[in-house]
Amino acid sequence: MSVASVTALIVLILLGAAMFKSMFENPKVVFLEAPLQKNKEFQLQPGEVYRYSYLMNKTSINMTFYVLEGTGCTRIRVMESRNNSEVCLDRWGMDASGSNVTSDNQYMILFKPWMLALREGWTWNNSMYISYGGAGEHITDNYYRIVRMENYSGRESYIVEIKSESGATEYEWIDAEKRVLLRVIGEGYEVVLAGNQTGYGLGG
Repeated sequence: MSVASVTALIVLILLGAAMFKSMFENPKVVFLEAPLQKNKEFQLQPGEVYRYSYLMNKTSINMTFYVLEGTGCTRIRVMESRNNSEVCLDRWGMDASGSNVTSDNQYMILFKPWMLALREGWTWNNSMYISYGGAGEHITDNYYRIVRMENYSGRESYIVEIKSESGATEYEWIDAEKRVLLRVIGEGYEVVLAGNQTGYGLGG
């Protein structure tokens, strides 16, 4: 099962939960995480704008992220999602969800808190569950490791392998300085950073 398939499965479970509320109460995705030691604080600055191209089944979708100043946090706004949704991240990249795997905003591909822990030889793991009505259903275990360092479009980057227990594998290129996503490759899909209007961009 690929990462995309796992996401589709979660969506189906949540939709089913909405239809059968007596069986599922307030379903949500929960991650049980191994300890994580970060070595860098959140690096994005207000005024930066990141644009990504999401390629899947010969279809391309663009997503744009605006970095804005917040009250006691840095806000990241996703322009293509409904109602211009956003997250508010603290100095360690965390939002109210308290997760290092993801954020409250499902569209937030630009950055994940675990990216602040990267270093040579780094490994990590977590387990994904669907929680509902006081019960939890195990979905998958995920394993992360640094494969190597690589210069990608002029930026020094970590290549991170993310593998699920089913054997599905995804590779992410993470900028070593800014700790943002540069590229993702998985089975049948690719996400690339197309550019940034403030001068950080990687022309694409």
